[in-house]
Amino acid sequence: MKNLSTTTPPLRHLRLLVVLQAVGLPGGALAREGKDGARPDTLRLEATAPAPRQLTGRIERIELRGNTRTQDSVLLRAMRMTPGDVLVTGDVDELKRRLLNLKLFKSVEVLTLPEGAGVGLQVTVEERWTLLPIPVFSSSKGQWQAGVFAVESNLFGLQKTLVAGGMAGNRGGSLFSMFRDPGIGGSRWTGLLAFQFAKTDRERRVEDVVVDAYTDRRFDISGTLGYQVTPELNVGVGGFSLINKPLASKDGGPAPQRGEVHGVSASVEYLGQDFHFYFDEGLVVRALYREGLDFLGSTRELRQVSLFASYTLPVFGDHALTLTAQHQQTRGDAFLDAQLLGGRTGSRGFASGTLWGETASAATLEYQVPLWSPQKLTLTAHAFVDVGRVEWKDSLLRYAAPGLGVRVYVRDVAIPAVGIEFTRDPQTGDVVTSAAVGFGF
Repeated sequence: MKNLSTTTPPLRHLRLLVVLQAVGLPGGALAREGKDGARPDTLRLEATAPAPRQLTGRIERIELRGNTRTQDSVLLRAMRMTPGDVLVTGDVDELKRRLLNLKLFKSVEVLTLPEGAGVGLQVTVEERWTLLPIPVFSSSKGQWQAGVFAVESNLFGLQKTLVAGGMAGNRGGSLFSMFRDPGIGGSRWTGLLAFQFAKTDRERRVEDVVVDAYTDRRFDISGTLGYQVTPELNVGVGGFSLINKPLASKDGGPAPQRGEVHGVSASVEYLGQDFHFYFDEGLVVRALYREGLDFLGSTRELRQVSLFASYTLPVFGDHALTLTAQHQQTRGDAFLDAQLLGGRTGSRGFASGTLWGETASAATLEYQVPLWSPQKLTLTAHAFVDVGRVEWKDSLLRYAAPGLGVRVYVRDVAIPAVGIEFTRDPQTGDVVTSAAVGFGF
């Protein structure tokens, strides 16, 4: 256990820094049932015994327990309270929320104890395993991919994230690596580095007929330096390099021209959500802009805008209603820079990567219900409808695609394990079955 008292040097420069999701990593913390395996009335961690009376007043001491791997600085930064601050009514529940949202702990307990003329805080956490080898599998309309990723979300005990892995399937494969630092040197500055190499067959389909195809080879590396303006809001600027060396398809179709783009990026991310085991409550917003610059050596034009927003509202306690909206717009090579839609939220009625768009807007309404919740997992069912508008060159497609699905969430790991969805193809009326194991980036 560790004690921090008023004689400890000031730690006010430490702040809560929110980690990734946008690239697909799950955010938030894992809710936990009681020892009898029953699900609590709410999805947050709640004590089954009567809660002790919470004291208020000047914090004289903070005692940390249970964080054998996670550094003290991570907890203190998330708590945003140090000895000398004043604890008021409601702060204990807020401290629990902030620590659970680190997604590093299975449970958090905060007790207030008399301490001199003020109050002492006793914070006890139960850590969960953060180094995970994760198998990934996805299948849709005859296309399949399988692979494995190694994910460490608490590198060096400092909440840094490192991801590395690859995928292979009947349309090619890719390698991916990413490093995210939520607080460089314990400051508000954040960093993100990402690398991807891929060789994949790209196909554009209209009513299940392949109308355009080529083999894409690309090398994409990017870096972003961000600043945590508030615990929820991060803004960043960075640079990227994208090199394309496409090949003609196996059917002999023409290949796009080779090219490379080197440019700058700007991003904004707002993570105002609380994790409730199988859904995130609240608002998340992400915006990204990338532009290639001639003086950096670009051989072709590229401008990209990507906007994403999602809000989830709890309904009847443990149900979840989610509204998601997204817009993507690209100015560049219609083939190399097309948004590859299909097989994901907003365009699940199409096979993965077969719906191409230079401008694409989509919205999704989804309702999720828990069906079965034994001690180690929760099985949920969800109904949804995806609607969208996609432009590619001279073609325009408007669609609406309803669907149903089930998902299994594993309690000891904050990553959904298995999911299957059935969606109506807006063009053919066929039922599209999509299965996934693990998570996507």
